[in-house]
Amino acid sequence: MPNTRFYVTTPIYYVNDRPHTGHAYTSVLADVMAGYHRLLGIDTWFLTGTDEHGQKVQDSAAERDVAPQALCDEMAAHFGDLLERLRVRNDDFVRTTEPRHTAVVTQVLAELHARGDVYLDHYEGWYCARCERYWTDRDVEEQGGGRCPDQPELHGVERLAEENYYFRMSKYADRLREAIETDVFRVHPEKRKNEVLGFLKKGLTDLCISRNRERLSWGVPLPFDDKYVCYVWVDALFNYKSAIGYLAADDAEHERHARWWPADVHVIGKDILTTHAVYWPTLLMAMGEALPRMVLAHGWLLDSRGGKLSKTKREGDDAEGVLPVPTIDGLLDVFGADGTRWFLATAMKPGDDTAFDWTIVRERVNTDLANGLGNTANRLLKMAAGACDGVFPGLGEDDDVGETQERVRAAAVAAVDAVRAFPETLDVTAVVAAVRSGVAAISLFLQDEKPWKLVKTDDGLPRARIVIAWSLESLRLLALAVHPILPESFATLRTALGMTGDLDFARESQFGALPEGARLGAPPNLFPRIGADAIPSA
Repeated sequence: MPNTRFYVTTPIYYVNDRPHTGHAYTSVLADVMAGYHRLLGIDTWFLTGTDEHGQKVQDSAAERDVAPQALCDEMAAHFGDLLERLRVRNDDFVRTTEPRHTAVVTQVLAELHARGDVYLDHYEGWYCARCERYWTDRDVEEQGGGRCPDQPELHGVERLAEENYYFRMSKYADRLREAIETDVFRVHPEKRKNEVLGFLKKGLTDLCISRNRERLSWGVPLPFDDKYVCYVWVDALFNYKSAIGYLAADDAEHERHARWWPADVHVIGKDILTTHAVYWPTLLMAMGEALPRMVLAHGWLLDSRGGKLSKTKREGDDAEGVLPVPTIDGLLDVFGADGTRWFLATAMKPGDDTAFDWTIVRERVNTDLANGLGNTANRLLKMAAGACDGVFPGLGEDDDVGETQERVRAAAVAAVDAVRAFPETLDVTAVVAAVRSGVAAISLFLQDEKPWKLVKTDDGLPRARIVIAWSLESLRLLALAVHPILPESFATLRTALGMTGDLDFARESQFGALPEGARLGAPPNLFPRIGADAIPSA
């Protein structure tokens, strides 16, 4: 990734229901990516928002007997509230019912039609109203017939015969294949890249981009035929450009788009890979626009039977033998913002799925935070209060450095090196693994040196202070390395460890940056251990 600027997005979240933990996972993952780039001083823009058109929104509004826009306003507020509770630092929040977005979609549709890339044709085949997708006979037959190929356990399909408008997506199949194969347009992880290439190998058909207004009225009208509205997945995808000033007449907006496009990373769930890795790049090609640099398709949080968390399979349910899993509100109530962020950020390598229940979250938070970072901070600051009068005693002379000290320093430096490498790796788990190793190295160093015994003699006190100082300095680097994941706790710990003023990664990532005599704070109770009694009963 180029390191002059960083533009990261989440998918815009569908508003037919309230947000769940899957939405929180995607948001935190993107926020952590943005946070590491900001920590390194890289100019960053982080976009999220809500997808507010389409059949499911119209149906959900009808079920509640409210206007679609009223439903959108209510649900967008819920998503905004969740981002705030999670301490997510998005730079913009786009809604597809906003004029700045609908104006762009209208202009794009008009241009594609004028260029001949959109045409009217007769369609006969299968349609899933809930997924708002047309399916070929082959798609439905492969699923066993009569069911939605994407979610057969939930939705059926109906046979339709009607006229619709199509985008000449097949025209761009070869260009797309070449872009993916050469990583000009990178699909990550590799197994998702192979999945998309396999999809293209079957042959790319044209994409139906309209819905008849007699069936669906809640959408952006086609500017060349008002009997239709735009298919929600064409409408929604252009949020990544409308939010940064695409096609704006205003010079400042035009410059903003030129600065931030192409996006560096679209963070998405693997279930919307085709829309982002096939529909989106071909639409951009048709408009003569640069492709995003990467689509990162992460895995799913799975319930006790291996099912994906979703709006249709609600959290907390005990239906059909599925054990209750934490709601996002429940996670935040029990573990707080930082504990919840830690679990979500460290839950899995992007691309993998992971099991998800109360016990798994509790064990992860207790092990890594309460027993790991939190306990280490408390022990060291208590030792410093007693043996060093609450000030940083200094690291001593270089020629006094032994092998055990060098190991603890190397482990801490490895954590900040993983942060420096982040723009290339985008691997949160690599940073976390280095931090875990650093905490273990401090623990081993203390166990070997036993400063609590050394302080009992005048001869041992100088060595005890050196051990405490090297451990504190190593802990400071480890805390710096997890700052984007644990923003609230880091601020408290940074102060307790003697650092003042504005955060400066270049300076603070150096081992030895904390000056001798710096005043240390009281041991903060950052991560209280979560007992089993704090977990809501199943």
